[in-house]
Amino acid sequence: MLKLLTPIAAMAIAATPALADPAQRVWTQEQDQLIQVDSADAGKDPNFKSLVRIIKAEGGDYPTIQLSCQITTSGYKALNFSVQLDPENTYEDDADRSPRFHHISGIMTVRDEKFPDRYAFHAKSTKLIPLSREVPSRIYNSVVRGDQVQLKVQGKQRNLALPAKNDVFIAFAKFCPVTNGGKFDVSVFETLKGMELSPNL
Repeated sequence: MLKLLTPIAAMAIAATPALADPAQRVWTQEQDQLIQVDSADAGKDPNFKSLVRIIKAEGGDYPTIQLSCQITTSGYKALNFSVQLDPENTYEDDADRSPRFHHISGIMTVRDEKFPDRYAFHAKSTKLIPLSREVPSRIYNSVVRGDQVQLKVQGKQRNLALPAKNDVFIAFAKFCPVTNGGKFDVSVFETLKGMELSPNL
């Protein structure tokens, strides 16, 4: 059984409900991203490696949703969430090297409870990234419970149309140490090849 991240009353996970939209959105896994950040001193080992596993939901006229799990060899781990409001936006096909974000307010509604939060917003891509670490956990828990989730930003209410749990979501939950109780096989860092970044990037 998947673990909920926030302390909520113990409850049995209900049978998976119907998907939230006619497009039958499902979770799909993107290619893993492994980044090596090298020391500034020549001949030294990389300062750390960072692995990011991403699952995504897209389709229909609904926003594109992304959950990601980041783990580094330095011990950092995080569950992250982003939403692209315009699913037809093609900015990331030719993205700027240094994108500019500004902060906006949003209200997320889950099970009739409203959560005001601040988001970093990238206008060119229409992508929102929450500033609060509670938001990714809230989205994860909503998928586990089968909740409907709406997000109101810039005066417009949007249905996030979160897909139901599927094999991809369950595998992601079992892989990520944030959602699986802290388990992670560090040998993954040695079996994957990634790109190298210098410290000033």
